[in-house]
Formats: sequence, structure tokens, C-alpha cells
Amino acid sequence: MVGTAGGVAEEAVRRWVAAGGGRLVLDGGLATELEANGADLNDPLWSAKCILASPHLIRKVHMDYLEAGANIIITASYQATIQGFESKGFSKEQSENLLTKSVEIAQEAREMFLKEHLDQSIPAQKPILVAASIGSFGAYLADGSEYSGDYGEAGTIEFLKDFHRRRLQVLAEAGPDLIAFETIPNKLEAQAYVELLEECNIHIPAWFSFNSKDGVNIVSGDSLIECATIADKCAKVGAVGINCTPPRFIHGLILSIRKITDKPILIYPNSGERYDGEKKEWVESTGVSDGDFVSYVNEWCKDGAALIGGCCRTTPNTIRAIHRTLNQGSNTQQLPVA
Repeated sequence: MVGTAGGVAEEAVRRWVAAGGGRLVLDGGLATELEANGADLNDPLWSAKCILASPHLIRKVHMDYLEAGANIIITASYQATIQGFESKGFSKEQSENLLTKSVEIAQEAREMFLKEHLDQSIPAQKPILVAASIGSFGAYLADGSEYSGDYGEAGTIEFLKDFHRRRLQVLAEAGPDLIAFETIPNKLEAQAYVELLEECNIHIPAWFSFNSKDGVNIVSGDSLIECATIADKCAKVGAVGINCTPPRFIHGLILSIRKITDKPILIYPNSGERYDGEKKEWVESTGVSDGDFVSYVNEWCKDGAALIGGCCRTTPNTIRAIHRTLNQGSNTQQLPVA
């Protein structure tokens, strides 16, 4: 049976999607935009480094995506962990405060955007939501394992739950609208997240987003169907989808997810460029242009995607093009609301 575990989380996401006219636009790549604005991310903390060093740049990138038409901005906490901050000499309390700050920066950007547009008639762009990002254990390791799902001896559910538990609690307490479990590379971590959502009694709707490098399975080789089923069975998960995956694979992956869930489907692929985990760099010339990227959007909508955006190497221009594509034919003018 498809969609056996509907719940409050799914209902919340469906309400937001309905308020957005049937589709919501996610933001795009954060790290590459921070670099384009002058940030130095040559650090294991990656974009999380800017929470402390350059919060104004994070706020600016959030604003750029809102101006481009995004309904959902994702916090700079993907690679932000208590363990990672502590390894840099921060105390546990300071580390938790930095996690909280990642959500506050996004909330501040939303308030600034709403204030700037308070007296203007702009294209329909509601709701505007903040999603707190939680990256995988592999993202913390920063050794490329987020693209393989191979954690070695650390690959146990209890270890992963212990690693993520306090981080999840702190981010939830900061009051985001959503919690985004992103780039999930293996089935084990998905199960750990589900158990944590229950054990920590998290009431904020979550989404689970997996990544694939072959268009069939997720990067560990685990079955996408099995992974999506784990998410489908959790009432605290409001949407299931794919991110950090080449656009050409998305069509088939959406169809696979639809086989086992009725929950809203979200997709935010990367630009199509390939990340070399050993060299820790993007292989250029393998990506697609914004125009080519957006040419997929109508197909993804027909396939059943309800939330659409971009991941690595996509920009505000990409999101602006997605927003325009999704709003073609709509002349409705209304103020954005949180």
C-alpha cells in the first residue's frame, strides 16, 4: 500500500504547498554563493565556518534567493556539528549557540525581506519558510564519504543517533519551520534519523532527501525504494525526495519514490557537475546551463514533484528561472507572508 503513514508533518507540508499555488520553490547552492561573495571555505566546517566568521554573507545569500523567488531557504548548518565546532576549540555551549545562530540568520533574512517588500505588490511568493539543514555524518567527516555512504566501523545506528541527537534537539529548539535531513547517503542513517525524531519527540515537520549517482540507488548502493519506504513510514516526515544528484536522473528517481509514498516529493538537483571526493573539487564541463536545468522543471512537475530547487553549483539565477517557469501564466499579485 502506498502512503501508509500520513500525519501532522505531511499535512503541514501539503498546506504550505497549497498556499504556494501547488508548488514551492527551494533555494539553491549556498557554499558556492558564499564563495562568490568573498567567503573562504577552505575548512572542514565548509559553509558552517561563515556562521561565526561572516554571518552577514550568509544573510545576503539567503536574501538573494528570496529575491529570486524562493519559498524555502535552508540554513548554513549542513556541515555544522557540535563535534566539529568543538574540534576547533569551541565549548559545547558555544557550539550549540552557533547551531542556533544558523537558524536565526535565516529568520533574520526572512524578516528583512518581508519588511523591504511590505508596501510593494510583488508576484505571489508565499509561504516563506526556514528549513534547518542537517547533513550526514559523512558531511562532518569531510572526507568524501557523504558521497559514498561508507562509514566503516562508525556505521551503526546507535553511533549515528548519538552523533546527531543533540544537534537535532538544538536546531529544533531554534524554531525553524522545517528540518531538512539532506544528502542522506545510506539506509542506516535514514533509520537513525527516524528513530531520533521519535525519541526526541520532534514536532517540526521534517523532510528526507537522498542522493544518487546512478539514477537507481542512493550513493551507498542501498535501494532508493527501501530508503524512501523508511521515510514514508515515519509520520514525522512530511516530504521525501532527492538532492545533490545530476538533473538527468531525477525523472526516474521521482517515479521510483512515487511507487511507495503519497507524501509530497521534493527535488533539488545539483548543476550536473561531478564532485571528485578524493581531489575535493568539482569537475567542470559536466554540468548543464540554467536554461537546460530549467527545461527539466515541467517534466518534474508532471512526474509529481511539489517542491523544486537546486543544490550544489546552482545560483539565484537558477532559482529565478525555476520560479518564472512555475509561475508562467499566473498574474496573481499578493504580498509574501511567513
